Amino acid sequence: MRGKPYPAEIRTRAVQMVTDRLPTARSTWASIEAVAAHLSLHPNTVRWWYRQAQGVTDERPLMPSEQNGEIARLRAELDQAQRLIADLVGSTHTHREEGVIA
Repeated sequence: MRGKPYPAEIRTRAVQMVTDRLPTARSTWASIEAVAAHLSLHPNTVRWWYRQAQGVTDERPLMPSEQNGEIARLRAELDQAQRLIADLVGSTHTHREEGVIA
């Protein structure tokens, strides 16, 4: 069950306070937490108000399957690059031991 809605002035003030703190806060969440504590509100309430004011409607968008495929491809490419680097570093050490590389 929901409690009484907060007055619009409180919402507006909280959002403005979050925005004002952003330049010096270490993160948006830190700013939200500080404002929530100052106004004795739950941080998620302030977060929701801030997100609404920013025009963010989706809580967490789903990742499309094509993005999942791209991520898998990039991970495989990264693994291949890391193996190549390891091989190159190993061959450099071998050549140094043989005196090929100064």
